[in-house]
Amino acid sequence: MWLVILILVAEYSYGLGFTTEVKAGAIENDRNIITSVSMAVYGPDGQTVTGDVYEQGSEVTLNYTWALEDGHGYHAGDTFSFQIPEQFKLYNDISGPLVSDEGDVGSFTVNKDNHLAVMSFNSFIENHDNVHGTLSLRTKFDKEVIKGSTVQEIPFPINGDTQVVVLRFKPDVASTIEKKGTPEGYNAQSIHWTVDVNKTLESVYGATVTDPIPEGLTLDPVTVAVYQLDVQLDGAVSQGVLVDPSNYTLDTQDGKLKLKFADSPISGAYRIAFSTDITNLAKTKFKNTAYFSGDNLPQAEASATVEVKRAPSLQKYAIHYEPSIQNITWGINYNYNYGSIPQAAAVLKDLFNETQELVAGSVKVYNVTVDDDGKATVGTQLSEGTDYTLTPASAAGKTGFEIRFLQDVTTPYFIEYKTKSKERLFSPKRITNTVTSGTYKAESNQDIYPVIIYKTVDAAGADYRNKTANWKITVNEDGYPMSNVVVKDTFPYSGLTFIPESLVVRSASGAVVPASEYTLEYDKPVVQGKGFTVKFLKPINGKYTISYKLHFDYYGLTGGKDKFYNTAFLTWDGGSASAEGVFNPRIEVKNNGFKFGEYNAASKTISWYVAANYNSKPLKSAEIVDVIQAPQSLIDGSVKLKELYLYPSGLTSRNGDLNVKYTYTVTQENGNSILRIKLMEPVNYPFYVEFKTSLDGKLINSGKINNTANIYDENKPVSADLTGSVTIPFGGEYVVKNGAQAGDKINWSVYINRGQSYIRDAKITDVGSANQLLLTDSFHLYPTTVSSSGTITKAGPELVKGTDYTLDVTTTNDGKQTFVLSFKNPIGSAYILEYQSLIAARSGETVTNAVTLSGNNVVEVTKETSTEIIVGVSSGSGTGNGTRSLLTVKKLDDSDNLKLLAGATFDLYRLNGSERLLIGTQTTGADGIAVFNGILSGSYILVETQAPAGYVLDSAERPISVGAGANIILPITNHVLASATPLVSASPTPSVTPSPGASASPVPSVTPSPAASASPTPTPSVTPSAEASASPTPTPSVTPSAEASASPAPSVTPSAEASASPAPTPSAGGPSETPTTPPVVVPVPSSTPTGSSVPGVIVPDEQIPAGPANPDEPQPTPLPSVTPTEVPIDDEVPLGGVDIDEDDVPKGNPSDPGVSPASGQLPKTGEGSSLPIYMGGLGLILIGIVLNRWLTRNKKQE
Repeated sequence: MWLVILILVAEYSYGLGFTTEVKAGAIENDRNIITSVSMAVYGPDGQTVTGDVYEQGSEVTLNYTWALEDGHGYHAGDTFSFQIPEQFKLYNDISGPLVSDEGDVGSFTVNKDNHLAVMSFNSFIENHDNVHGTLSLRTKFDKEVIKGSTVQEIPFPINGDTQVVVLRFKPDVASTIEKKGTPEGYNAQSIHWTVDVNKTLESVYGATVTDPIPEGLTLDPVTVAVYQLDVQLDGAVSQGVLVDPSNYTLDTQDGKLKLKFADSPISGAYRIAFSTDITNLAKTKFKNTAYFSGDNLPQAEASATVEVKRAPSLQKYAIHYEPSIQNITWGINYNYNYGSIPQAAAVLKDLFNETQELVAGSVKVYNVTVDDDGKATVGTQLSEGTDYTLTPASAAGKTGFEIRFLQDVTTPYFIEYKTKSKERLFSPKRITNTVTSGTYKAESNQDIYPVIIYKTVDAAGADYRNKTANWKITVNEDGYPMSNVVVKDTFPYSGLTFIPESLVVRSASGAVVPASEYTLEYDKPVVQGKGFTVKFLKPINGKYTISYKLHFDYYGLTGGKDKFYNTAFLTWDGGSASAEGVFNPRIEVKNNGFKFGEYNAASKTISWYVAANYNSKPLKSAEIVDVIQAPQSLIDGSVKLKELYLYPSGLTSRNGDLNVKYTYTVTQENGNSILRIKLMEPVNYPFYVEFKTSLDGKLINSGKINNTANIYDENKPVSADLTGSVTIPFGGEYVVKNGAQAGDKINWSVYINRGQSYIRDAKITDVGSANQLLLTDSFHLYPTTVSSSGTITKAGPELVKGTDYTLDVTTTNDGKQTFVLSFKNPIGSAYILEYQSLIAARSGETVTNAVTLSGNNVVEVTKETSTEIIVGVSSGSGTGNGTRSLLTVKKLDDSDNLKLLAGATFDLYRLNGSERLLIGTQTTGADGIAVFNGILSGSYILVETQAPAGYVLDSAERPISVGAGANIILPITNHVLASATPLVSASPTPSVTPSPGASASPVPSVTPSPAASASPTPTPSVTPSAEASASPTPTPSVTPSAEASASPAPSVTPSAEASASPAPTPSAGGPSETPTTPPVVVPVPSSTPTGSSVPGVIVPDEQIPAGPANPDEPQPTPLPSVTPTEVPIDDEVPLGGVDIDEDDVPKGNPSDPGVSPASGQLPKTGEGSSLPIYMGGLGLILIGIVLNRWLTRNKKQE
């Protein structure tokens, strides 16, 4: 009855809603616990930068010190959040414990996307005073954020205030000195120079600038000025304020510029500006070198070359040529460089070929202005007799004129005039024209040609369907009187046939000349190769054209020609002339056909098209022979003959089936297939041959495939080689790999067999560098769909590991991992493999992967490709000495530890923040050992997924903490299926049921031994083995029975039904019938347990100094003889760093005199309060009072 009453009281307490929810508090809403921030900057060599100017993108370590004031009132689960300034780049999320020598204070996370750092505290902060620590982050300056000025302000929140740190960065410049020069416009008389110094913003003592002035220039000392120079991060500069001359000394003796700064050192950039006069106007290119040096700076130099654009004093050129009247228009540019020419020297003499004469009245002289860009503008015309005189001039074989100016010349002038041929031109000539003025001379040439007769052909308008082209002969374009004019047109290499009805004669106005004014003579009927003659019946004195058409026949050409030639001869009273025209037909005419192909990547077929007999040659017994190159194979039934329609332009189209009987055969020669198609009747028209070939089941080694066809008639070739080619998308490609960083991982993509070769025994072998870790559960292999154009798209469903392919991952002792993916069936299409690796590289290191595809077809195939990625890594651990660790799992029989068990399979997971990543699977061999090579320091979970044959599966998850360079040996036992319940026997002493976190406790003197004793220990003293040490329990006086501890190793064998027990449960006289699952056996290098983010195997590792912390699991009070290992907190910042310090935080651990550290409880948001327990206790007290009074009354009544 009393039990019922107690239950009712407890339920009543909970039912009234006395439970309260504990919620995590945000400390930043109350106060800022950051007391100081220090920053260390590292150079490319990894050494701390000692100066105050930093390289952009430098590595940085930020150290945030924090402290909670005594009596703070914060609780387990409370958090403190703050922003990492955006100027620091985070490549990945960061997380870890806040550790100390007394255990974890809590944990921290940093989000790479929003730069939010969150520290979460546990119950440790409720039981200690002077709680403080340091959070260290390894990052780098973000060049994408830090832009603009080289001086940057970065705010840090400290103790409720914001401290602003001013940092100076080196700009992105190639040199500390730069020199430039600019001429003062076109025809410049001076050059403006600038010398920018100390662009790298170094501290330079005794800074000096020296500039020797080159020959041809003179320094103008008045123009020297010094300005401050603003240098941006990207190297761009802008001129600042003028520097007072008292801040420097200037020496310009001996034509040199020497400037020395008064300040020492200078740390800013400066610009020295000055001008030089050009004393040698004949020189147009000047090179100037300046030097910058200092007491602590080796001499640096910079040069600039300035080219002055100056017009020549005298220039001559031909402006226009009019062949119909044989006139040439000439131009002279005089004094465009604005020289000062006295009147006596201002004379121009112009001479030209004596076959030319000056056109009367054509000489004109104009004023000209030239702007700064060199553009000339012609102004007013000068007057002959007032401004200049014009007289004839001559020399040996030359004739011309002379212009003499009547005043000094100081501005530019433009002279224009015309010359013409004295006689009728019968052959081409070159006219040379020369002008001189004093010592200056200019010359120009103009080619002229006769226009008595010339010939043209309209090749672009040729009619290839009817095989005709339009020709035209032009006569007497220069308009001379001519009589008895006869034009004879000839075809010297035949192939052309005159079409009489096409001939038309027109006058200069374009009017058709009546047939009564000329005669037309030609062979009747017309004969190929024979021309015609046109005789004018009246004298002519103007231009005439004769237009006509000629039929062309490529097979009628003689003399080995592949073009059509046409020559016309002109005779008249007193002279003769000739002209030639050439018609070059399309290449299809010369080859009598063409060939092309189309590749369909979806079906891996090629459609070939042969345009045969393009010229419509009569063929009595046509045969098309096509060499089908390997690896193609002809698709049966694909050979077809089609009608070919030929357009006048020469283009073609395929029409319906050709109504001609034909046969075809395929033979093999030299590894190729020879396709022969024979027509069974004569043809005299073009046609198409179509057929298809396949690459399915073949090895596609090339990205291009050629095919050549030939046409024969009665075994004689009637075409050239007709060659076509197709491009095979990704042909010859077997494997390609690329990757991209995504936070702390790299996403890899391997494109397999995009060329779609047929490969047996296909195998992908991938060898990665040691600074990455494969995530074995991230592997996904996908099929693809291929479009006809070759576009490859990832498809589904995903291939199944073990069914479609196998995956084997191996790790060498130095940490290099290799995986081999083997296809179980031959492949003939493309696949995409996607997987991830965890970055284990330092920031800026290169992660490499080399992937190879191997397999077989007709020959063995091996193709390799490699990929490199330079990664960026952010961390909060500060570790990373490049060492790898080794985990060896020993599988033992729980009743006979000398018996090694094979066939146990284990999965090893890496804890990466909130992620759980499978990094490897290993199975014990005959020696009972499974080895995980090359693992990184960090937290892991080991899970047994398959037990040895005949043993119970131990599915417990074993947390493991791995330090850098650790070599861990982990024994794990299994229980035989036939002995599910351990033997219960008498025990001389009480024993306890093993439970997680509890086992026999050592006496104050703990002495590790190399190996555990095989015999049971009857005393309370327990000696742990070197391989694993048992965790101490609070009660050292209880000893397990002999049967319960018969194993030489101190591990406890779990049963299949094992469950975790929170505390030791005493047994009546022997071991519990159902042992509970033990924690992983913990190899510890010392006798003192240390805190870890994951309870389990602990390997020494460099941790973040973060103040004292409480262990996650309940721990016993340390025995007096055991000295805790001290975790030092190093708050020093390397020289050259930046300190942002607000409050001095006392160093050392929190203290609470006379009180042993309390065992902590892992905080849990939403955990129920203790109020129900108190209420339950109060209820029991009330019941006791009521019962006491009731019993008293009963006694009185009795």
